Amino acid sequence: MRISETMRYEGVLRDIAQAQERMLKAQQQVSSGKRVTKPSDDPLAASDILRVKSEKSEDDQYLRNLTFARSKLQLSDVVLDSVEQMVERARILGQSSFSNPDQAAGYVTELEGLRDQIISAANTTYAGRFIFGGTITTQDPYVKNLDSSVTYIGNSAGMPMQISRTVTVETQVPGTEIFSGSVNIFDVMSGLVTAIQAGDQDGIDTQVANLGQFAEVVALARSKVGGYLNHTTHVENNLAAANLSHETELSNKEAADLAKAISELTMSENGLQAALAVGARISQLSILDYLR
Repeated sequence: MRISETMRYEGVLRDIAQAQERMLKAQQQVSSGKRVTKPSDDPLAASDILRVKSEKSEDDQYLRNLTFARSKLQLSDVVLDSVEQMVERARILGQSSFSNPDQAAGYVTELEGLRDQIISAANTTYAGRFIFGGTITTQDPYVKNLDSSVTYIGNSAGMPMQISRTVTVETQVPGTEIFSGSVNIFDVMSGLVTAIQAGDQDGIDTQVANLGQFAEVVALARSKVGGYLNHTTHVENNLAAANLSHETELSNKEAADLAKAISELTMSENGLQAALAVGARISQLSILDYLR
């Protein structure tokens, strides 16, 4: 079969296009460091890369959840630690009033101040949300009334947060398990003030004992918070291991062999130059044939 000039040109153009495509692909791999940048590069690998990136993105969100939960729990522990110190001070004041009845007025003033501080602690917020009101987080859970009594307007529900595909963690302890649970600290503090003012020795003894019971309640709550924090640490370690696994799999599926890509780039550049040279040669020969 006779090969026409048109067929020659078409063949050269195909060779040039293929060489350009190889060169561009190699250039892209060298510049990006990636072997797969679009599904057509390797459909199977591209599908795996999409899956791994989706899992990694999901784990990143869980890690953000975990960081939020941990910070909130750490704040709870700090607050409860301060409450323990205030309650211990109240207990000391109650015991001291036995032998210092002439200082009763000063003790009462300090106890009332401590009570207000505990109310403030019970109304602590994190990220603009109250942490001891159960699921009612947008208003003070503890409200001091005109008669100085304290009302709880939260609930006893938990606030779990998803920190992995299969794990949730509680992010707070409701006030009904601490401040207004088996021992209502506000009633105890008010009762201690009343007993000191009245010089009621038995009443003081009772409320000092109640302060000791409340201290145990707070210790139990802190133990719960500590358990939740330990749980977040365990899950964080698992997420870190999963992230490392994702990075390794992505590298295996996506990363280019730079040495091979550079070699391919060099060969494709040479191939393109050769194709262009052949094209130029054919063009020159065709003009000379025409002149003859």
